[in-house]
Amino acid sequence: MSKVSGNAHNESVKGSQQNLSEGYYPPLKDGMRGSHKGSFEVAHELAWRGKRPRQFDDSGEEYDLVVVGAGISGLAAAYFYQKQNGGNQKILLLDNHDDFGGHAKRNEFNSQGKMLMGFGGSQNIEHPDSYSPVSRELLEELGIDFEKLTQAMDPEFALAKMNTPFGMFLETDRSAKTVTGDWFAAWHGFGDYKTLVNQLDLPADEKNRLVSFYGGEKDYLEDLSIFDKFEYIKTTAYNDFLKDRVGLTNKALSLFDTFLRANDSVGGDCLSVLEAIMSGAPGLRSLGPLGHLGTDLAIDPTDFYEAKYFPDGNASIARLLVRKLIPGVATGNSMFDIATAKFDYCKLDHPDNLVKLRLNSTAVNVENLSDGQVAISYVDKTSSQGYETPQRNIRVKAKHCILACYNGIIPHLCPDLPEEQKEHLKYGVKCPLVYINVVLRDGGVLNRAGAKMFICPNSHYDWIATAPLINLGDYSANVVDGEPAVLFMSKTPPPQRDPTNPQQTARDLFRLGRYELYSTPFSEYEAKVKQQLNTMFGPYGFDAERDLEAITVNRWSHGYAYHYMDLFDPEWPPGEAPHELGRKPFGNVTIANSDSEAYAYVNGAIDAAWRSVKEQLLK
Repeated sequence: MSKVSGNAHNESVKGSQQNLSEGYYPPLKDGMRGSHKGSFEVAHELAWRGKRPRQFDDSGEEYDLVVVGAGISGLAAAYFYQKQNGGNQKILLLDNHDDFGGHAKRNEFNSQGKMLMGFGGSQNIEHPDSYSPVSRELLEELGIDFEKLTQAMDPEFALAKMNTPFGMFLETDRSAKTVTGDWFAAWHGFGDYKTLVNQLDLPADEKNRLVSFYGGEKDYLEDLSIFDKFEYIKTTAYNDFLKDRVGLTNKALSLFDTFLRANDSVGGDCLSVLEAIMSGAPGLRSLGPLGHLGTDLAIDPTDFYEAKYFPDGNASIARLLVRKLIPGVATGNSMFDIATAKFDYCKLDHPDNLVKLRLNSTAVNVENLSDGQVAISYVDKTSSQGYETPQRNIRVKAKHCILACYNGIIPHLCPDLPEEQKEHLKYGVKCPLVYINVVLRDGGVLNRAGAKMFICPNSHYDWIATAPLINLGDYSANVVDGEPAVLFMSKTPPPQRDPTNPQQTARDLFRLGRYELYSTPFSEYEAKVKQQLNTMFGPYGFDAERDLEAITVNRWSHGYAYHYMDLFDPEWPPGEAPHELGRKPFGNVTIANSDSEAYAYVNGAIDAAWRSVKEQLLK
């Protein structure tokens, strides 16, 4: 057993509930968000230096379940546990951030008397028809109507449907130019792709190679058998294929890297040809007759992709869960009012609640006790976020504990875990991400620019689009001349692979990107935002100093869950992958997070929650 709990005071501390300052409402905070100040320092002391407080005040509280982490997986775990146990369980959720939702973060703004919002992390619901029955059922129990959610989206919201024209903003030594068109169709040889390519500021021979590549004018692997082709596309980096077989140079490679990084945080230097093509990058037509047939059968240029969005991304799912778990915390009763529902954060930890949610509370030790209970020790940093109480070190007990934090911190939380299991938990490295929401005083500049979304190869921010254009209940978001609008911008910090270091993996690059993310001050993010938007929209009368009203930088040092990659990870036998071995129950402690599924999507988080609850119920 860990010795940490032995230092707890025998006398219980009274009033362990958090007393929030009146009007406390973190979604309205701008500046540096995501991994904000106050959310990571305690965990870094634990993970980097092995330091945790020496003493904890025993609160005297005993729960049926304590959940560490109030993201979608943690909230879903609490929901499932309560539902499966008759609805009268005492549950405590702890989260190190100043708001609930984890990566499903809500960024809210008030501009010119209008409520505006964007997503600060987890974005959307993709392909709900493919969800497990338990994930789909939970979302439906929360009141989500997928068809009506689709109907609420503006057809010009390009992030939700990739069959709309968007701008390719390409900076070269000679120019900075946007070419607008149906680029996703063009990449796969549909539409007038030749005209689009020829508008790019690239050398003529490079444009000719792109036209040939998009159109599938030749089989670039014609010297290989079908079997060898498959082996090649699974073991060769996409960029190597583009350079060695297609003959593209670095200037053209960047056209696709931006798109790939949006999904994987790394580009074609780290993804196999197969992974890149499966992600939607061009190349299938260039693999011979079967590639042409596969393109024509599998790709519909009018219906590439569709995702479903709430105005604040998946933050609405977190809000729906909290409203279910803690009656009275918010107004409303349906998905149509969740965007504008008023949340009273003072009620999250009310003494009368069966389910309590404590923010700014970083767990630092979790151990199974000899009497069958679990002790959870945490640091409550309320004083750093506008609460009325100072920092406290608190210990609670529970019959069960679910760890819905990220895998990498669990070996430090649970020092008694078997060493082999700790190594499995450490294997996956979360992708660092930067998601920025910018309030434009006049969204009409996008109408003048002729697009609602831009891919920006070679630029500091690689993906720019409107925040969700959704008309849901009382909330309405449109791009109208003279009215404010929210612009979403993203950056993926991991660098390109070092060609002189063949042993370097994507996980190494994620760690390097994380360092860059932490060492970059808000002022630098802000300066780069202004510089890029001036370059892109200056020709349409935009001036960042005059026309920007607010900037919120969502810095995710530990962003989306790691998924295995062809070039760096072996194919483990079923049940033997690191995420499967790492998530094994430990006494009365189980694990629920998207890391434990190696799958960074809403349904992965929910499925993990259900698995962890089932493991608790079997005890």
